[in-house]
Amino acid sequence: MHAFSHSIRYFEEVAAQKSIRRAAERLNIAPSAVARQIARLEEQLGVPVFERLPRGVRLTAAGEMMLAQVRRMQREFGAALAQVDALKGTRRGHIGIGVLQYMSAQFVPQLIVDVAKDHPGLSYTVQTGNSPEIVDAVVRGDLDIGLCWQPAASMPVRNVRAVQVPVGVVVAADHELAQRRTMRVAECLTYPLIIQSQDTALRRMVEDVTRGASTRVMPFVETNSIAAMVALLVAGAGIAIMTRATVHGELARGVLRHIPISDRGVGSVSLALFVRADRALSPPVALLLELLESRFDAFAGGAPPARRAARSALP
Repeated sequence: MHAFSHSIRYFEEVAAQKSIRRAAERLNIAPSAVARQIARLEEQLGVPVFERLPRGVRLTAAGEMMLAQVRRMQREFGAALAQVDALKGTRRGHIGIGVLQYMSAQFVPQLIVDVAKDHPGLSYTVQTGNSPEIVDAVVRGDLDIGLCWQPAASMPVRNVRAVQVPVGVVVAADHELAQRRTMRVAECLTYPLIIQSQDTALRRMVEDVTRGASTRVMPFVETNSIAAMVALLVAGAGIAIMTRATVHGELARGVLRHIPISDRGVGSVSLALFVRADRALSPPVALLLELLESRFDAFAGGAPPARRAARSALP
């Protein structure tokens, strides 16, 4: 199965045969049809891809670049076809995924709905927790996929994707700090601070930055509930130090503001999508992992994930 248009297919054959006539014979079509498609391709590119010789043709520099890209894309298309073939048997199976708490409500339900449209026989375990809990569960084999703050380099996991997520001060849109361009962590300690529990990465980060300072971290509210933190922030009860990803929905609606932190070492944290390093992935797990990877920027706080079904070649 060829992935591309007639003009690209004919271009590939002419490049291989070094002759329009011989390419036409291989393709079992008239040489004039091949020549027309090559001319159309060159018109689209705005440069010649072949140098016409007395006996045959030779690739130009642009043609050589084009051929390399076409062959690369053809290999990738072949790999995609192989993956689709593997998914033909994905009728039954179970997938375990561990995610940070905010993702369990904002992203995972839509992900499962999209996969279920084409694969209704799959079932899921969705476990929320802090990053160490999720990493441990993936390493033990209790979960197949982890999506949380990046595991330590010593952990036996394979990072599929990782991206830096900005950390900042989150306040209500009408808060007195809402127009600030940047803030330091020390400034936050003079306001009612809504903060995550001791066992979270951001809490440890805040305490590391303020260690040795004259003012200690004295939470107004300490909680392991992201939903409670967001509700308190929207109500204007205090301020919090959080990632943009955690409150991206509220930022998009304009009810909260996210102010970058200028302290060194608190600019961002790394969000990672990973699996156990030595674990062979079943077709259902590979399916969900591929869809997660394609939507990773949205999970990290970018544009909302596209609401489309996970397609496969299932009959």
